Amino acid sequence: MAKPLLHDHDGHVDDMISCILLWLSPEVELQAIGITNGDCFADQAFEALLKIATYLDLEGPEIASSDDQMTHPFPENWRRESYIINELPIFGDNDLKKPYQQNKGRRSDVMFTDALTHSKKPITIVATGPLTIIAKVLRAHPELKNNIEEFVIMGGALSVPGNVEENGYDGSAEWNVYADPAAFKTVLDSGVPIKLIPLDITNDLPVHAEFLKRLEQQAATSRASRLAVKLWSLVKGFNYYFWDTVTAAAAIKPSLFTFKEMKIDVALQGKNLGKTATSMFGGRKVQVATRVEKEGFEELLLGILAKR
Repeated sequence: MAKPLLHDHDGHVDDMISCILLWLSPEVELQAIGITNGDCFADQAFEALLKIATYLDLEGPEIASSDDQMTHPFPENWRRESYIINELPIFGDNDLKKPYQQNKGRRSDVMFTDALTHSKKPITIVATGPLTIIAKVLRAHPELKNNIEEFVIMGGALSVPGNVEENGYDGSAEWNVYADPAAFKTVLDSGVPIKLIPLDITNDLPVHAEFLKRLEQQAATSRASRLAVKLWSLVKGFNYYFWDTVTAAAAIKPSLFTFKEMKIDVALQGKNLGKTATSMFGGRKVQVATRVEKEGFEELLLGILAKR
């Protein structure tokens, strides 16, 4: 039976593709999608996701966004990618009958609160952006943690350098955590089980040419593959990795992964603000992904994208 799932993401290329994977996967039932104002402009990413759903003729989950600002906003030139995604020419090649049906006006936190309150069984939450909105829900309704099966989170850097290059900080933090360290701390302290997908594992998972070649080959008969090719083409020439797509895979098929229990905490001040690290004294135990079957992971992505 498919496990119920919520996806909270921040609208960049890999977020959009990870959302498509979760939507198309028979192993999970995607019930709601929230867009956080992280590595995107949320209004643009919201419109783009409606176009994606229409283009792929998808049905089901409610989509909402939030204009809550990050404590440490992502660089504006990164966020502006959401304007480009929203205007992809591929959306003009749309012969479907109707746009994606959507309730307008609800914020992400209201939508997630409603979904958790009324679910008949605990829900898995996949977070591929900053945890601002999820933390907001937990602070306002701490009892809802009992309705969460687990978190699957892309974030953190434990034994590798971070990817934040900001004046005054030492580069040890990863962006999803650094954007709102207090939100990560709130989720960490909630006691809900966590599967963490850190840079330690994603650094070994570049989006490589051979994978893209195989994806292009199946794009002739698959709209989802065609769209994924277009999205990844926007970051061609950059060092781009399977950050969020491997996080989606951890929710869809966790058997591909090796997890190790570690006690971790997050720095809330100082030059290492947002740094996630193993801890002897504070923090709590979570399941940290330490290995993934790369071939099996890539086959899973290609197989799911070929479905539509």
